[in-house]
Order: sequence, then C-alpha cells, then structure tokens
Amino acid sequence: MGCLYENTASSNGFTNGRSDEQCKAIYYFVPRGGCIGKLFMRPISDEQYDAMVEAKAATVRDKKYALKKLGIDEDMVKEVAPLCLEGYSFTGNVFCKQGKDLKWRSSKYQITWVFCGDNQLYFYSYTFNTDEDGKKTEAEEYFYKDVTNISHSSETEEIVSLRDSKGNPLIRNNVTYNQFMISAMGDKRYCAMEANETTERAIQGLKNKLREKKNA
Repeated sequence: MGCLYENTASSNGFTNGRSDEQCKAIYYFVPRGGCIGKLFMRPISDEQYDAMVEAKAATVRDKKYALKKLGIDEDMVKEVAPLCLEGYSFTGNVFCKQGKDLKWRSSKYQITWVFCGDNQLYFYSYTFNTDEDGKKTEAEEYFYKDVTNISHSSETEEIVSLRDSKGNPLIRNNVTYNQFMISAMGDKRYCAMEANETTERAIQGLKNKLREKKNA
C-alpha cells in the first residue's frame, strides 16, 4: 500500500535513509500528512518531541560521563559546584519550530559541563541531532589567567527554520534563544542553555570564582 497523502517532507527528500525515530523528528518540523514506506506518520506534539530529546540526552547528561571524557577526577574540580547547561541549539543547518507553548525548538540539542579546578577551567560539550546521526563533542581546558570573559545572553535573530533537501532556504523566522559564552586566548566558545534562576546562580558563582583566581 502506498502513501495515503502527498508528503512535503518526503517529496523534499528530508526522510531519505532516515530511521523511524529520525523521521518522527523531521515530521515534527516539516509540513506533513503522509507516510514513510508503509508506515503512516502522524504529527507528534511538542511534549512528545521533548520526551524524544530527553530520552537521548539522559544517556550523556551524567556528570561522570563528562569527567571521563575530560580525563579528570571529581576531586580535582571541587572549587565550585559544576555548571551544567543544556538546550536547543540554532546554529548551522537545523530545523526549528515554535511550539504551542511559544518555545522555540530545533533538531539540534546541546549539553555542556563546566568544571573549576585549582588552576584550570574545564569545558565539555556534547551536541546531537534528532533528524540524523550527527553528533559533536568538545573537550577543552583553560588556565584561569587566559580566560577573558564569561557571559550569558538572550539573542533574537532571523534564522532559516526550514530548507529544502539541497539546503536552499524555504522559511525564515525571528528566533529568540539563550546562550553561554567563554572567551579565552582569542577563542570564543558558545553553548546552548535554558535561562532560569538555577543556571543564572551557577553562572554567577563561576564568574566570582574566575575573578578570585585572576586576582590571586
């Protein structure tokens, strides 16, 4: 039995070679109403998409996982409580959509850990995509004297929220998102974050520790 309805995602080639889970994510963002092979794909809700992301994030969110990737022991980074940030990322070629709750979501999610040692600041991030197998990890360490700035901000910019299979823009939206930034030795590292009182307090604690170390 063929597709019951014409499907925008399928006709644009977004779902070619994708798993069922990845197709569900794509159909969350792309106009749909059809099927993949013989499987009818119904739209998923904001809550279902968040649950899909959470299931994947839970496997790499653990602090011990980040410490292992950095090659350090927890006893080495007890200067202040570690900072854990996470959220949807809107950099690069991603799908994005504003949900019924007015929150913007994308097909890329990022989890970042920042640890403070005696002399160094350690940074680890894990980024994955829901619409494909892509993932990226970064592990860096900076001496406090080399860190020039730590900040977080809310940005609104025009982002291509939908492209065709060749990467050509189809839809543009003004997207508001939060990000955290570390600047050191001329290098700037940005990571996604959800702004709330807990993360803001943790970031302020990190800033205070940086000032203390640089003035020591």
